[in-house]
Amino acid sequence: DVADAKTLKVIKQIPLTNHPNNIAVSKDGKRVYAAIVAGAGAVDVIDTATLTRVKTIRTEGGIHNVYVTPDGKWIVAGSIPGKKIHVIDQKTEEVSWMVPTADGVRPMAFETNADGSTKRIFFQISNFNGFQTVDFATHKIVEKVPLPEAAPGEKVTEGLQGAPAHGLIITPD
Repeated sequence: DVADAKTLKVIKQIPLTNHPNNIAVSKDGKRVYAAIVAGAGAVDVIDTATLTRVKTIRTEGGIHNVYVTPDGKWIVAGSIPGKKIHVIDQKTEEVSWMVPTADGVRPMAFETNADGSTKRIFFQISNFNGFQTVDFATHKIVEKVPLPEAAPGEKVTEGLQGAPAHGLIITPD
């Protein structure tokens, strides 16, 4: 659904290939990337000038979250059932490389190099209370960091859907 920012009224509905989970916007605002979580999985590409779906990038498994890297050069999509991180070239809108993971990929965040390029992907996976990192240059998982377990009286498991850690952010420094 596209809403007018002034009136907050829906002005257009754009058909997608299947049920989406979330979206990301290119740095120049010309593209919206929709994480298609249902079916075989994909990232649908919407052109913001024409408000139409112009491409579907197939993935290996439904996409939980999609992101644009801080430098705007890459689209990164994580799959829970596919157990993979897909890295898509923003210019070609094709998958450039993938990283298999031990379990389903949940939220991600990005660290940059001094020149603004992507240095590491921080990501969470199902059934692990912590996060892992991917070195962007080598395309490999390099660290697995467990978080402290919550005290038994504070531990909440209801509704976690296999994700004891769900959400992370990288501070600018």
